[in-house]
Amino acid sequence: MTAFNGYPISVLLAVLLHGLILGSLFMMQRADSEVLDVVRPPAVKALLVEENPQTRNQQVQQQQLAEQRRQEQQRQEEARRQEEARRQEEARQEEARQEQARQAQLRREREQQEREQQEQERLERERQERERQERERQQQQRLEQERLEQQRLEQQRQQEQAAQEAAAREVAETEAEQVMAYTAIIHDLVQRNWSRPPSARNNMTAVLRIRLVPTGEIVDVEIVRSSGDAAFDRSAENAVRAVRRFEQLQGMPPRMFERSFRTLLLTFRPEDLLN
Repeated sequence: MTAFNGYPISVLLAVLLHGLILGSLFMMQRADSEVLDVVRPPAVKALLVEENPQTRNQQVQQQQLAEQRRQEQQRQEEARRQEEARRQEEARQEEARQEQARQAQLRREREQQEREQQEQERLERERQERERQERERQQQQRLEQERLEQQRLEQQRQQEQAAQEAAAREVAETEAEQVMAYTAIIHDLVQRNWSRPPSARNNMTAVLRIRLVPTGEIVDVEIVRSSGDAAFDRSAENAVRAVRRFEQLQGMPPRMFERSFRTLLLTFRPEDLLN
């Protein structure tokens, strides 16, 4: 009793009360700690501790094998996808190569066709050019032949014309000589039979036209221009009729006769008998 003489009882009670409170709090904290320990994973640890290590190892191995198989399957699937993608890529590339080869073949064929067409066109142009040149050569040759032929014909014509002219001159000269000869015969025969009348005077002229046949016979006598003296005209006409026939004309060429002696003009003058 002496120990608490200096303290009041209330203080002591307060101390005790606080002690009870602290004890209660401590006990409650331990209770809470035990509850938490039951809920937390230590219970799992207790189960793991209770498992068989060999079984656990087998499970782990099985899980690892399963994981390996899964990974292997994934790798195989990935490899299969890659292989499929590679094959598809190769198929696409092969198709692209084939398409390129086909396009290249088509280009080569088109180029070949174009070359063949160009070659055919070139050959056709060359053929046409050769034909044109051949036609021109033949035309020139034909023109040259025609020119030479015309030149030859012209020379021949000139030669023939010269020959004809020469022959004509010769014939004309011969015919003229013959005409003069026959005319002289006619004049001579008529003059032999002409008796000039006393009334004849100089400068009197009478022109008579006589018509003959190839035998030389006189078929007609006509005074085409009178002298103005009837006796003179009549004497000239009687002189022609007295001849009756010029026998020397029978051998005369027909053309000469027709041209010069079919119709003949005789001119009578007192001083002479002229043609």
